[in-house]
Amino acid sequence: MYINEYGNKNEPVIVLLAPMMVSGEELYQLMHPYFKGKYHFIAPDQGGHGKAGAYVSADEEYKTLKSFLLKEGYTQIELVYGASLGVAIGWRLFMDPDLTIHHVWFDGVALSRNAGFAEWFMKRMFRSRKKKLAKTKTEASDSLVKMYGYDFAKMMTGNFERITISDIDAICSACCHYDLRKLTAEEQAKLHLDFGDKDFDLKYSKKTIPVYMPDAEVVIRPGYQHCGYMAAHPKEYAEEIENFIRRKPDVLG
Repeated sequence: MYINEYGNKNEPVIVLLAPMMVSGEELYQLMHPYFKGKYHFIAPDQGGHGKAGAYVSADEEYKTLKSFLLKEGYTQIELVYGASLGVAIGWRLFMDPDLTIHHVWFDGVALSRNAGFAEWFMKRMFRSRKKKLAKTKTEASDSLVKMYGYDFAKMMTGNFERITISDIDAICSACCHYDLRKLTAEEQAKLHLDFGDKDFDLKYSKKTIPVYMPDAEVVIRPGYQHCGYMAAHPKEYAEEIENFIRRKPDVLG
């Protein structure tokens, strides 16, 4: 992990945790222009991305980030944002009693204790696409262009070139295994969950949300793929996030 920081350290802290094939710096550049308030952004490059080393496990990534946050005195965090792979770390931060997280926004997460089939399928798919990319040397993967548009797909394809097979296996494992427990009313009031209605992770979370976090705020975006709304509408998306963090959690419902 390589930790990027942006803005005044005295402003409220926002942690941005990017999806696979997007570096922390790239997520920051995509979203921060549309935040109207003043914040201190922490946007790590996770393993396999940007300036970071290999991706070993979600636990290792989380330990590195937590150590940094405690060392720098960032124990009060206004928002933890995680998309897809980023939620693996974001969930661990949210559950950590050493940190006070005021708002949490997760996008495209398979909230499952053991999504074994999804892990197997993801590894097989990404390994195959990695081999294809090595042969074709394409600038933007056709499948990614269909999901996210050319510019976003070009960025993701560039990152995918760097990701190793070992990174792929560790990343797929991180995305498919969560230590779930029933959230308190206070925790659920802090939590927003976002999905496209075509998101393959939605079917897993649909089963667990009613059990572990039935009162969390859930938004399902009609017509969008996995993290598709974020990629297509960063301005509107950032505005929604900022409106969310300006609200005071209502634990009474």
